[in-house]
Amino acid sequence: MVRIVSSLILIMILIAACSYPQPNDAIPPVVAVIYPYEGAVVSDNIKINIQASDNDEVSSVWCYVDGQEVGRLDKAPYMIPLNINNYEKKVNHVLVAAAKDKDGNIGYSANINFIIADSKDIVKPTVAILNPQSGQVVEGIVNVVAQADDDRSVQKVRFYIDGQLKDSTASYPYMFNWNTAGYSDSTAHTLYAEAIDGGNNNAFSPVVTVTVYRRSGPAADNVAPRALFLYPIGGETVQGTVNVSVDLQDNVGVTHAEFFVDGQLTNQKDNPDSPWIFQWNTTTVADTIPTRHSLYVKAYDQAGNVGTTGLMIVTVDRK
Repeated sequence: MVRIVSSLILIMILIAACSYPQPNDAIPPVVAVIYPYEGAVVSDNIKINIQASDNDEVSSVWCYVDGQEVGRLDKAPYMIPLNINNYEKKVNHVLVAAAKDKDGNIGYSANINFIIADSKDIVKPTVAILNPQSGQVVEGIVNVVAQADDDRSVQKVRFYIDGQLKDSTASYPYMFNWNTAGYSDSTAHTLYAEAIDGGNNNAFSPVVTVTVYRRSGPAADNVAPRALFLYPIGGETVQGTVNVSVDLQDNVGVTHAEFFVDGQLTNQKDNPDSPWIFQWNTTTVADTIPTRHSLYVKAYDQAGNVGTTGLMIVTVDRK
């Protein structure tokens, strides 16, 4: 009996010591097309900007236009050139991106519909810095937010601090986290943004001048409110009267908020209590066909600090 028990114990020890093979990865990569975005109109050769991530490792990324593969890369950044001369003008084209991980799992992006213009794009985009604003005192990490629009499509936005290029993004909303920790206390700095459209036209925003504050002891409130859209969701189609809801927070308290549609002040309210809801009558901006509109909200605290939501694009349909 002792011998049997000893044998069983030995077998259990051997089993425990064995290393079992890890199960195969069954999770596909997550893929998104950053540019062109849904509904974009392009006027020149472009680079398709693809974002891909995986729980382990992405081994290759490629994309299709109208069902035909147009390029493949095995390392980031995933920027695949597209020669528009090979495609029919003024018709809808469908783009989808794919990524494969090292275990062979494949993930696909959502379909992106875009149009190739039949004429050269000669109209420059427009761009402005929404946050921070000139004269503001800033500290720590500053969320620099830009609004960029074009008659066809915005390809990317670049951010400059004191004339030096600091960041570039093709992702909406156009934002850049500026770390002011490396700047001297009570010094003025200039910010501006550059927008580039699908025809490679560019435009610069007006310059914003701010003062960097380095906290060393008790000081006045220099913390801007934080603002986040709750409803509607970016890319959503809305109609009629919409209750636009935002979450506004501040280290002391938000005292005033302003709601903008396509850069125009549309509604405002003074209400220190949540929720912050603005009624938007979409019939004042919509045509009889679906149209895209940009929304953002500015929040003010008692010290005059201003925080801004990211720019959100929605479609209005009066049908």
